[in-house]
Amino acid sequence: MKNIRANYRKVQTCNPNLGTYPCLSQAVKGRRFSRKSLVKAFNELIPESEYAKDESKGLIDHLEYLTNLAEEGEN
Repeated sequence: MKNIRANYRKVQTCNPNLGTYPCLSQAVKGRRFSRKSLVKAFNELIPESEYAKDESKGLIDHLEYLTNLAEEGEN
């Protein structure tokens, strides 16, 4: 989790006009975090006012997809 938070802060610093969810998406992209870590980071870093309660599962599913992207040459 500490690694996700550090990456998130780095992305947010470099892109001050980017929203919180896109910053989190960039921070986890291709880094193979567990779903449990993603859920914890999502709940801690993304304010509840930015998404509807019923959207959280879909947003976390998308983060999980981004973190486990197959690299070129991988099957």
